[in-house]
Amino acid sequence: MIKAGDIVTFTRMPEWVSSMPSDSRSVIRACLGKRFRVTEIDGNGLCVLDVTELIDPMFGGIGNDIRVESEFLRKD
Repeated sequence: MIKAGDIVTFTRMPEWVSSMPSDSRSVIRACLGKRFRVTEIDGNGLCVLDVTELIDPMFGGIGNDIRVESEFLRKD
């Protein structure tokens, strides 16, 4: 079971990504195969991944995160 504080690898692309705007798809694609810390499990049961270090320099913004189901992650 994945919990807040765990380090995980984003291993598989969720099907729902294809229905997102292109800029959001690009951010999520950039995260595929990378390791991140789970900062929390949100109210919907999604794992909140801190992608700031990778995504902020690539796409701008501050404090970026992505939220995905645990089935798309591997606990490292």
